[in-house]
Amino acid sequence: MSPKIIPITSDDFEFVEDQLDDYNIKSKPLTQPKPFVGWRYAIKDGDQIIAGIMGYSSYYRIGYLDTLWVDPRYRRQGLGRALLQQIEHDLHDYGCQVIHLETFDFQGPEFYEANGYTQFGDLYYPNADLHELYFQKTFAE
Repeated sequence: MSPKIIPITSDDFEFVEDQLDDYNIKSKPLTQPKPFVGWRYAIKDGDQIIAGIMGYSSYYRIGYLDTLWVDPRYRRQGLGRALLQQIEHDLHDYGCQVIHLETFDFQGPEFYEANGYTQFGDLYYPNADLHELYFQKTFAE
């Protein structure tokens, strides 16, 4: 019987991810205690979440900004900047020297440029007529 491609469940796919993690760690040992260390914050107005952010360090103290959202009614009041600075502080204190992120061209890439990020990539999706932009920020040591 020859190998064949089959669909698998999310639980089965965890095996695949675990195998990749094992390979990565054997090839280059972790430089942090566990493969993923994350931080999440929100800003509330009363009981309502009006802004939130999530960032994490992966494997080798590689910093990622994963999610940043501010309710449109509260934008341009410094909330996004405050959350971004908090995640940057956490990642830097954890030992990350570089943070990177992806954002679509309609999600306000100028916000990241205004906060010291440099664009290093642009991937165009013609079927959606949009660009996925890649940014990084390096901390001075």
